[in-house]
Amino acid sequence: MLYLCQANRDLNKKQRKYFGIFLLLGFFALAGAYYVLFLGNTNASDGEYFYIRSDDSYEQVLQNLTVHNLIENKVTFDLVAKQANLPNKYKPGRYKIVAGMSNLELVRKLRSGKWEKVVLKLKSEMTRDSIIKYLANNLQANEDELLKAMNNAWVSENGFTAENKWSIFLPDHYHFNWATTADKAILRFVDEYNTYWTADRIAQAKAQGLTTKEAVILASIVDGEAIFADEMPTIAGLYLNRINKGIPLGADPTIWFVVGKGERRRLLYVDLKKAHPYNTYLNAGLPPGPIFCPDKRAIEAAIAPKKHNYYYMCAKPDGSLRHAFANGLAEHNRNAAAYRRSLDRQGVRR
Repeated sequence: MLYLCQANRDLNKKQRKYFGIFLLLGFFALAGAYYVLFLGNTNASDGEYFYIRSDDSYEQVLQNLTVHNLIENKVTFDLVAKQANLPNKYKPGRYKIVAGMSNLELVRKLRSGKWEKVVLKLKSEMTRDSIIKYLANNLQANEDELLKAMNNAWVSENGFTAENKWSIFLPDHYHFNWATTADKAILRFVDEYNTYWTADRIAQAKAQGLTTKEAVILASIVDGEAIFADEMPTIAGLYLNRINKGIPLGADPTIWFVVGKGERRRLLYVDLKKAHPYNTYLNAGLPPGPIFCPDKRAIEAAIAPKKHNYYYMCAKPDGSLRHAFANGLAEHNRNAAAYRRSLDRQGVRR
């Protein structure tokens, strides 16, 4: 009996010993799991972005995190990432990485697709080159890729030409995923263009004898001429009067497009004689494409112009930047002479 009691005591001591070892191992396992899963592992300053391209492999993502010193322990992150199947689940985009994120938090973020949107702000009077450069500076796509995408099948499929295809870019705020390819970015603007041109707007343009592309082209010239939005409908009406009479537009903004403005403040007669498809002094009708991205108010003016009998305009000589409108050439010549004298008085020669 004493022997059995002693054996039981020895067994209990062994069980307690093993239980203690088990608890200790469990503690270390939990501590290790906490270290791997929940301990902060990012070194990024608050607000720093991490970019995943649409063509990045998981290995490239891991390398970029390491090279840019965004994670402190590559091994533990890779362990958690593979357990969570991140190599097959990460979403391309721009992510905000804050300091002290755990491996689990970072993995969940990259899996979730909760990327930070890019807000593109296209402004009126942006040129073709500036639009492409702006997109390339704010999206994954580079300039060459974007220019190539501007020549894809969508051009003919949507009734555009090599010149009027630039009409797709309308001033507005556009929300994008940074990891948008060139093809998808351009098609997004095509969709936005088609959305803007509702049945009512198309009907308004048609009533003026314009297609939607021609309305944007005309609007770009109106925008280039008008300093004040309240003059846009009058200017649009004037240009349409000239088109309907077969009179060349004689629009200075198209000449600036041809010769390039730079630091110049005044057009010369020699500029007006330069042979070019966009020279509206030499060529009747609208030029083949928009001279830049037109203000939407100018588009509305082009499809809903003010009705009047004006055929001529020039800047007023009082420095107000407003226009003097005229019905006949004699009145216009007097207005133009007064304006040229004002430039001479200011010493503006070129």
